[in-house]
Amino acid sequence: MRRIESVEARASGTVKITVGGSSFLARTLFLSECGLDSGDLSPGMELDEEGMASLSLASDATEAERQAASLIARAEQTRYLLGAKLEKKGLSPRAVRLALDHLEAEGLLSDRRFAEAWLRSRLGQGGGGQSPFKLLSGLRSRGIAEDIAKAALRSIFGPEERRAALAKAIAREGRKGEPDRGELRSRLRKLGFSAEEIRVYFEESASKD
Repeated sequence: MRRIESVEARASGTVKITVGGSSFLARTLFLSECGLDSGDLSPGMELDEEGMASLSLASDATEAERQAASLIARAEQTRYLLGAKLEKKGLSPRAVRLALDHLEAEGLLSDRRFAEAWLRSRLGQGGGGQSPFKLLSGLRSRGIAEDIAKAALRSIFGPEERRAALAKAIAREGRKGEPDRGELRSRLRKLGFSAEEIRVYFEESASKD
């Protein structure tokens, strides 16, 4: 058993708890989620091994939140990549999960927001000719779930952007040789363009000739 020496309320909903000469700074929310009620913690109270483990976890989650918030302040992050960065710093997966759950609940961490920001950046840096498949692959490689990636793509990569990308893809394929129309359509489908938008593009192009 370890005896609590002091309990001091701090800013931003945190508490500094000193036990056996060691100090733990923990958010009250994380203490609660780890099975400890900050209102019940007081000097002289003894914590068993399980209680100390919970206190340590809540403290680690608070530190994980601090580091995560610092990284988010610099640039949008995905939950997957942010979690990997934090675990690489030695924080436990459970502490990281608690911190990221809290940041998501507060709206500070959002895979959808990251996905849209990433797409705007890619499409605004001369990347307007990128195929839907390549853009989706880029998002998935950053840990974005398929449904979120597709929703972000629909929001940012609209009909005009898709048509421009399709035109560039057709031009690129043409430079590789002269594929027949069926083969060209197949290649374009593999790039993520739908059969309908390919058909409409060719029909509109033919009407202009």
